[in-house]
Amino acid sequence: MALLLLLILLIPSQLSLHLWPSWSLINGIRVDYLSPTLYLTDLIIVGLFLTSRFRIRIPLFVIIFVVLNILIARYTISSSPLVSLYKWLRVYEYFWLLKYLALKIDWKSKLVNWSFTLAIIWTAFLTWAQFLRQSSVGGLWYWLGERSFNISTPGIAKIFIPNLGLVLRPYATLPHPNALAGFLLMTSLILYSLRRNHPSRFLDISLFVSLLTLPLTFSRSALLVEISLIIFWLIKKLNKLFLVLFIVPLILYFYLPSSPNSIPERILLNQQAFATIKQFPIFGIGLGNSVSLLPSLRQPVHNIYLLLASELGLPAVLIIGYCVFKICLRFRNSILEIPLLVVLATGLVDHYWLTLHSTTLLLVVLLSLIKVKSADV
Repeated sequence: MALLLLLILLIPSQLSLHLWPSWSLINGIRVDYLSPTLYLTDLIIVGLFLTSRFRIRIPLFVIIFVVLNILIARYTISSSPLVSLYKWLRVYEYFWLLKYLALKIDWKSKLVNWSFTLAIIWTAFLTWAQFLRQSSVGGLWYWLGERSFNISTPGIAKIFIPNLGLVLRPYATLPHPNALAGFLLMTSLILYSLRRNHPSRFLDISLFVSLLTLPLTFSRSALLVEISLIIFWLIKKLNKLFLVLFIVPLILYFYLPSSPNSIPERILLNQQAFATIKQFPIFGIGLGNSVSLLPSLRQPVHNIYLLLASELGLPAVLIIGYCVFKICLRFRNSILEIPLLVVLATGLVDHYWLTLHSTTLLLVVLLSLIKVKSADV
């Protein structure tokens, strides 16, 4: 149980060891999305795997599809079968963890609630500290995965605010401010669903802290979702506290300009994804290989649906879509429907739910919780 609680507590941590084989480079430049990486949370998952007799069997048709998906990357320009092999090993890790959490973790436990709460609080504290300092904090935060940066660091996320100039967007220990926004939003929603079993003022405070911190990420998609959710809460409860939280992200959403390069780059990535789907509609170009399609950008398409279709092919996406549709139907009138819809909505404009380790772990936690609740229905 201690390892499970530690895993939840450290989900936002990106303390890791990166390896840089030749296939993780694009034009000689290191690309994080392609790097085989050992995270601290991986070690915890390995510990859970070794101390448990729980194992899963993979259906034969899935194994055949995975092999074909890896092999096709060998014959595709700019694709690597080793990238696909590494990404599929990751999928196995996440799938095993999903099944394990659904069977072993007690989602009604106060300790689980406290682990989520503490994860939110330490991440929010670091977010505020970075924003106020306009740089990383350093020190012991390094051992939770904080990277060293300041507003002058090349490639760091910034936003221009009239009368203030360029402002650093905080990362906490996540790889990008958008991923930080997704973590804060999703963790809050999961905690909100769990707190129904053990309501407390401390949990309410952690939710308030998370929602108050989220605007600091300046993620327009997350702000829009937060605004929508708070409107829902306002209509339902007419809570003055949430009214304050509603005004802040609303002003930021309409006040903050978007990056001038953001929209053209996303359009270019979408166009490349459509071209790839048209050329490789059945098995895709291999899991994880879409990053290499545009060497000048070196990032995935900012849409999880196009991302899956280009890397796995249309038949696999249709099967995944059918499974998600069945979940949505089963959880109509359930509070768990909200975080799942948030993933589906934010996935239209970003990719971090499927490409970044911390947010993918959080998605695994959500799906395992859904599986448990589904069995209770």
